[in-house]
Formats: sequence, structure tokens, C-alpha cells
Amino acid sequence: MSLEVVDVVEAVSDFVKKGYDREYRIKDGHLVDLALNSTMNPSDIEVDAALRLESGPDAGDASNIYAISDRKTRHKGLLIDAFDIFDEICNRDLSEQLSKNRLTTPVDDSDVPSRYGLRKVYKGEFDEDPERYVLRIGFPDFPECPFGQSFSILGFDTAEQSYVWLVTSILRDSRLNRIPYQDAEVPDNE
Repeated sequence: MSLEVVDVVEAVSDFVKKGYDREYRIKDGHLVDLALNSTMNPSDIEVDAALRLESGPDAGDASNIYAISDRKTRHKGLLIDAFDIFDEICNRDLSEQLSKNRLTTPVDDSDVPSRYGLRKVYKGEFDEDPERYVLRIGFPDFPECPFGQSFSILGFDTAEQSYVWLVTSILRDSRLNRIPYQDAEVPDNE
């Protein structure tokens, strides 16, 4: 499937126009169809397109979008990895299938001060005061997600008391404190 896009919002819009109208998520390492609330077997899915939008090497940030067809139900939907963490939290079979034919597109947004309306925090700023930033998980007051789904995790600046976009390299930093809302699941640091 051919797709020329420059950001996640544009890619999602293009995929929705092509009939990918289901919302898929990763829960406990497995792919879940949210409408059916059912786990999907990796052998029953086809990854029709996998796109990685990667900022320059100094920005340390990437997002992934997967257009997936379910052979069993014939549904088509999207799995959006805005934080570039699915390779680490998916079970191995699913992770391999998702990344097998993923195309990488460089995006020059290293000088962009925000992402999806949130102030963007780069690794250098985080390194100056790592205790200032936390990763909130499952909080009900997350801002609206621009590509129609909902955020499950977001960075939070404790000094400014506002949500921020933490680049991927910060999410992988073991110093980042992860704060779940009540009983929300905490994604692995590894």
C-alpha cells in the first residue's frame, strides 16, 4: 500500500478514507479490537501497511502507524504507536509481525516546539532536571487526541503543572517516574 504523509494525523486520515475504521490497542502484550473487546491472534491478522515517522537522530522521537486487516472478522483498523513503545510491550510474535515490513519516513520536526498541541520536551531538557517530568498513565484529564483515538500515556511537567510531549528517548530513560491513575497498567521501562 502506497502512502505519502508527513505526520500521524495525515496518515490516520488517509487510512480512514481507505476503510480502516476500527481502533486497535495493545493490552497485556496482545492486540485488541476495542469495538469487540476481543484479543486478536497474530496469525489471524495481516499488516497491510506499517509506517514509522522518525524525527532526526538528535530529536530521538518516532511514531508508528499500522493498518491491519483481521482475516477472521474482515474488519480493518489502525494501531497507532505515537510513543514508539510497542516493539517493547508486544508479545514477540506480534512485535515481529508489526515491524516486518515497516517503512521509515524521516520527518524534520526537530525544531518544532510542540507536538499535537503539547509542548515538546527533548532529552537535553529532561537531563537537566529529570525529576521535573513524569509519565502519567490512564489519567482521565488527558487532552483530546488529534487523530480520533485517546491517549493512554502522556508526559507531565510537574513545575508547570501541564501535559507535555516527551520524546521517545525520554520514555526509554529509567529515570522517568511512571505514575498510574488508580488501577491503570504501567508499561514496562525496558
